[in-house]
Amino acid sequence: MGALVTETDTRRKAPRFPMTARLLFRERGESPWRVGETINISRSGVLFRADGAPPGRQDSLEFILTLPVSCDALPPRVRCRGHVVRIAPVALAGGDHAVALSIDSYTLEGRGPA
Repeated sequence: MGALVTETDTRRKAPRFPMTARLLFRERGESPWRVGETINISRSGVLFRADGAPPGRQDSLEFILTLPVSCDALPPRVRCRGHVVRIAPVALAGGDHAVALSIDSYTLEGRGPA
């Protein structure tokens, strides 16, 4: 009899791509943005590092990801909504903590600094 495969197991199997990019995040409904930096990204989520107190598990967040570009063009920005799926150990983060977020929805915001 085979093992039960959950949606979470399937998400974690999505290929991850190392990417360092600026990320602004906040809990939904909050006004101040906090700054983070991505560690990696996949089709289903993003892992980022940030200083300060981490958001709680399952907290709903919105975040703006400024994608890196290799030319003189202004970088594209993506506004996302998601929720915290795990907090990584400090040793992996290179900062206070690393947070794994699902990407539940997104919209392209255009180009420019975040």
